[in-house]
Amino acid sequence: MSYDTLYAIAAAGMSLEKLRVEVAANNIANQYSLQSPEGSPFEPMQVLATAMPFDSYLNNIESNNLATIRLAPQHLPPNKVYQPEHPFADKQGFVNYPGLSMVDEMTTMLRASRAYEANVKVFNTAHGLFLQALNIGDER
Repeated sequence: MSYDTLYAIAAAGMSLEKLRVEVAANNIANQYSLQSPEGSPFEPMQVLATAMPFDSYLNNIESNNLATIRLAPQHLPPNKVYQPEHPFADKQGFVNYPGLSMVDEMTTMLRASRAYEANVKVFNTAHGLFLQALNIGDER
C-alpha cells in the first residue's frame, strides 16, 4: 500500500467528519428558524455516509469516491412553543420550531470531533512511519 492511499483514506475521513460538524452547527444555529432562505419550513439535516468495503478503497483511491455521502432531512416532529403574539403562531397560539434535540446535535458534534482526531492521528502516524522508513540504512 502506498503512502498516497493511506493519506487519501485519512483525508476522506477528515472531510466526512468536518461535514458532520458543519451540518450539526447549522442545525444548532437554526434551532429557532422557522423558514429556510427559499421560504420552506426549516428542517434539520443529517449526514448519511455509506462506506465501501476496505478492499474497494485500495482499488478506487484515484477516483476519489471512497464513500457515498448525502444530506437528508431528519424528519423530526416540531417543537411547539406557546407564543400567541408571534406572527407565525397557529390558531391555538403555538409556533412550530424545528424539532431538533440539542443533546443529539451536541453528541453528533462530539463524536465527529473525536473521529476527526482519530483520522488526524492515522495521518500523522503514517507520515511518521514513512519518514522512519526513509532513514533505514542511514549512517549513525
